[in-house]
Formats: sequence, structure tokens, C-alpha cells
Amino acid sequence: MFAVTQFVSLFRRAGGLCVIVWFALHPVLAFGADQPTVSVLYAGSLATMMENGVGPAFVKATGYGYQGEAQGSLGGAQMIRDHLRTPDVFISSDPLVNLQVLMGPQNGSMVKWFTVLASSQLVLAYSPQSKFASKFQDAAAGRIPWYEVLETPGVRFGRGDPSIDPKGYRTLFLFSLAGKYYGREDIPKLLGDPMNPAQAFPEIVLLARVESGQFAAGVFYKHEILSHHLLYLELPPQINLGDPDFSELYAQESYTTATGQRISGAPILFTITVPEAARHRDAALAFVRFALTSQDLLRQFGFGNVEHRVGGDGNEVPAELRALTSGVFKP
Repeated sequence: MFAVTQFVSLFRRAGGLCVIVWFALHPVLAFGADQPTVSVLYAGSLATMMENGVGPAFVKATGYGYQGEAQGSLGGAQMIRDHLRTPDVFISSDPLVNLQVLMGPQNGSMVKWFTVLASSQLVLAYSPQSKFASKFQDAAAGRIPWYEVLETPGVRFGRGDPSIDPKGYRTLFLFSLAGKYYGREDIPKLLGDPMNPAQAFPEIVLLARVESGQFAAGVFYKHEILSHHLLYLELPPQINLGDPDFSELYAQESYTTATGQRISGAPILFTITVPEAARHRDAALAFVRFALTSQDLLRQFGFGNVEHRVGGDGNEVPAELRALTSGVFKP
């Protein structure tokens, strides 16, 4: 970086033009110290992408600071509603989290709009350190059904906690759909109770247990598995909640939360919004704009690109973002 004396010399010799040009070409170095820091509360499965990809790229491109926090989407939304968190940006792994937990007068109208950001699908990841790894490899190659591997005595597998994490209740949908798809009504019984403490864990804990080999396998989003370079096997689109063509099939499944909210199955979509209580609105809008225009970066982390449809009140979408959105989200 130029020293202050060099700036002064440049300014005197070129009427300030050189300095102005340098500042324009190096916004991070020029303004980074004075720019506010955007706080982003995001779905836990996005941790690698946010901390190693989007966050640093945003800082470099804009000069704003960045601070991220990973939480289960449902739990994170509840924190916002209960005034335990006041992020500038909220990224959820399920549009319904916005609609049912943060929007409307019954929720204090904490959020008035959101836009769809990206898509994903569920996969079954497995640990190469597990003594059952060869069986999962056979399942990945189509030689044996994946659910038969999970039925093997001694196999321990994990899943998300449905009380705080959309991936948790989506896994319940996955196994219910699988029972119908394969004509095996006993497949959902592999999960036991929805809150089975032997299986249901927060995202970070679950990932660590599979990576370390404590669990032979676990149900994850494809993008988080690609980020952590884990082995996995893909599941049919009829059950993996990743194909909009099967929306009506997914919608046959539902889960009722402890607070009585009924959640129906739907294609996996991630959304982004700026809560009403955001403290750094300009930085928040800059972050949302960056995220919506970084589709190539999202693809590198395993996400599918989607139309940026708007949920909630489209009139509340900030003018700066309207050109980046199109269509209306309908649950």
C-alpha cells in the first residue's frame, strides 16, 4: 500500500487524479477500514461456502467487513423473532422458515420479503473410515440398495435435528418417500422417533461424527458434502427433494413442529433477506446483491442455480435489488 507521503506527492503532481483512480481500483484497501461490517446469520450447512467462499469474496469485492454465524435455519429464525439475534442478512435453507417464523404481525413482521437464492438436494454421505464403507460403495455403484446397508447390524447413521434444522424434517420426508418409492413400508422405521437422540444432531456435530468415522453415514445436503470432500451416493429425484418436477409428490409429506407449525415437503431452496431490524442496511443490501450475482461461485460449492423469485411483499423489496429478482415464490 502507498505511504501517506506518496499520496500527497501524487495529489500535488496530478491534481488528485492519480489518487482518485487508485482509490477506485482498490476499494478494499481504500475504504475497508471505514466501511461497516455486515453480520450474516446463515443456515449451518452453508458454513464452508460462507466462510471460505462468499464472505471473503464479498470483502474483497466491496470493502465492507463480514461476520458470519451458522445456525440451524429454524433455530436461527426463532432467535431473530425472539430478539436474541439482530443480523443484517438472514439466509435460510427453507422459504417456509421466513413465512412461518418471521413474517406477519403474529411474528412481529421481522421480515417482509425474501428472494430465492439457490437450490440443493439430499444425499447419503458415508465415512471411508467406517468398516461398512465397502457396502456403501456397493450401494453407490447400484449393486445393493442403500437402505439395506443402513439395515446392516452395527451401522450407525445420523441426521439433522428437526426441531431446529429444516434438513432434519426433510430427512423424515426423504425416508417416508423412500418407503413408498421402493414399496418398503419399513424404511421410515429406520429413523425411529423423529427426535431419536441416537440419530438427530445439530449440523456441525453430525458432520464431525461422520468425518471422524463415529457414524458410518449421515443424510446431508449435496453442497455441504462437496465442500467437505466426503464420499456420498445420490438418491432418486423422486425422494431427494431436489427436483421441482416432483413438487406435488414432495408435498404429500408433512411435519408438525413442537409449536404446532405444519411444514409440507417441497423442493430444497435457500433464501436470502434483510430483516427489518438490520443495523447496517447499506452493507446488507450490498451483500444480498453480491450473493444474487455470484451464481458461478455458488455452483463451485455444489448449489443449483434458480430463478430469484420473491416471497412475501414484493413491494418491500429494496429498489436496489428489484432488477435482480423475477417472479413470485409460491409455497
